[in-house]
Amino acid sequence: MKKTITLFSIALSITGFAQLNMPNKNSCSQAKSKRDINNSVNAMLATPYMVNLENKYDLKFYNLNLNLTTANKNVSGNVRTLATVKSTTIDSFAFELYNTYVIDSVILNGLNTAVSRHADEARVPFATPLAECSLIDVTVYYHGTAPTINGPQQGDGYNNSTSSQYGNISNYSLSESYHAYEWFPCKQQLQDKIDSSWVFVTTDSANKVGSNGVLTNVTVVGNQKRYEWKNIHPIDYYLISVALAQYTDYSIYAHPAGYPDSVLIQNYIYNNPQYLIDYKSVIDSTRQLIELFSKLYGIYPWADQKYGHCITGLGGGMEHQTMTTMEEYLNLDIIAHELGHQWFGDKATCRTWHDIAMNEGFATYTEYLAFENLENPLASPYMLQAHNDIMSQLNGSVYNPDTTSENRIFDPRLSYEKGAAVLHTLRFVINNDSMFFLSYRNYLQQFNDSTGSIDNFKNSVEGTTALNLNQFFTQWFYGEGYPTFNVHWNQTGSNFIMRSIQTVSDFSVTPLFITPIQYTLVRSIGDTTIRVMHNLDTMQYSFNVAGTVTNIIVDSANWIINQVIGPVHDASLMDIKVFNTLYSSYLIYPNPNNGNFIIESQNTLYNVHCTLYDVNGKAVLSQTINGKTTIDASILNEGVYNISIISSEGIANKKLVIVK
Repeated sequence: MKKTITLFSIALSITGFAQLNMPNKNSCSQAKSKRDINNSVNAMLATPYMVNLENKYDLKFYNLNLNLTTANKNVSGNVRTLATVKSTTIDSFAFELYNTYVIDSVILNGLNTAVSRHADEARVPFATPLAECSLIDVTVYYHGTAPTINGPQQGDGYNNSTSSQYGNISNYSLSESYHAYEWFPCKQQLQDKIDSSWVFVTTDSANKVGSNGVLTNVTVVGNQKRYEWKNIHPIDYYLISVALAQYTDYSIYAHPAGYPDSVLIQNYIYNNPQYLIDYKSVIDSTRQLIELFSKLYGIYPWADQKYGHCITGLGGGMEHQTMTTMEEYLNLDIIAHELGHQWFGDKATCRTWHDIAMNEGFATYTEYLAFENLENPLASPYMLQAHNDIMSQLNGSVYNPDTTSENRIFDPRLSYEKGAAVLHTLRFVINNDSMFFLSYRNYLQQFNDSTGSIDNFKNSVEGTTALNLNQFFTQWFYGEGYPTFNVHWNQTGSNFIMRSIQTVSDFSVTPLFITPIQYTLVRSIGDTTIRVMHNLDTMQYSFNVAGTVTNIIVDSANWIINQVIGPVHDASLMDIKVFNTLYSSYLIYPNPNNGNFIIESQNTLYNVHCTLYDVNGKAVLSQTINGKTTIDASILNEGVYNISIISSEGIANKKLVIVK
């Protein structure tokens, strides 16, 4: 029997679907990261001059009208762009297109206009100045072969792949983060969402073509077919997609509560009959997931169009709006992840690549929610492994400081796993699931069809919950590292005493994690869970507990990224009043120091003993002290250490920081 109880404490400071695919193997991250190995991302980034030109207009509409085949990576056709003028100083229309493509012609506001190019950047001058809010209507005719920059393992903006298991050949786009220009002329600025988009593709008649929105027409063109997809909702540039192969259409429907109609789930799968035999049950789980996430997040955003999957040789998944481009080896977590992106990433998109966790952290936590609700035994090990992966290194923030590296943007440990784990912690801090998911829905409503940042999310959650989350976001989203709790406990009759000393893995960035934490007391009469605040380096708690405590489990639900030393049954653990007196009787200075410091007794001349422990609980230095004593710990590396001061009066523990 388990129950949760709230106790007063006194605190003192010293200073059935598929096999679980653990998150460090995150397929979404594999598809997107490591693409700057062979090509510097700086080469993909628009120059400041180009960004300035592009920001003088507001995108309204894209119509891609392309000729594609699975025989190669050739791309030809035209792209029409409608935009409106935002600046009174605009003198040209600027766009990005990979430098090896040949631009055949450009029609600007009805006139055949010359184009100037520098590397991957192009400018089309206006014949006469345009007034603010004027319409820009430009069609770029071009042809060429999509570049192979990163190779088949990392992927490019437009790819060709053959399935080793099923034999199907597929072509597909993968534009995130800076790769759309590798297959169509575009503006790669996150905050300028396109109001609507059409993707028309003419291809071999044996192929089917999947894309965003609704398939409005399939037209026979000689011995080929043209697929016409129309999307009527705002969309970011990197979410415009294309996938083609010899597909068969396996469509099913979801029925989310509160939506008056069904939601089409249109799956373009390999036409090999074995494929549906292998993955039908996983694909069918999409129905349950749409219904679940519609309950938690709000109705599926594109319910009036569709959701679906295009199966390709992609090494993972890419959350293209309304129709995910998916690897062929499916499981529940990748289906959940890419579907979760339709809310977080597609409906509300990260404002900058600094804020990528607003896409990937949320989608990864959606995997956890899928397990929690549909395959509950998998949820706890999933989060535990995520924590272990995160703590495989001592530092790193959810916030991405480097937007020039795709390895960092799509870092599975930080953008994905830590992003998800801190959302789990936020859920714990809010301590009310209804309010937690209402915060989600309010954020999505506020940044509907727009872009939002980590700070935007913080402000939205604070507005929903009335909580001050400055400390939480500082330490978990922008901070680095994780806490370790060294826990001792003792029981005398009904009096239970527990001491928890916190050290951190990256003291220079986040010296303390102020957080609630749960301790499960294993008792003879049944387990009891207590929730207390840890807001100082060392906390000591005292309360009455019935029954005999035989053990303590720290954070049994994995709410917090943390390591634990102990817990240790410590018969020397004293009453809080005695502890307070003992703590006050010793000074340690300077602190921080370079390895040389002084321990000074304030009210005793008794010989006492001190021992230094590192963050793993290993004793690294021991010395007897008497009164005012200088300690030489210069042989130790810089870092955070615990000092245990042992005397006849008891044991006091303090924190020491060595900086070199």
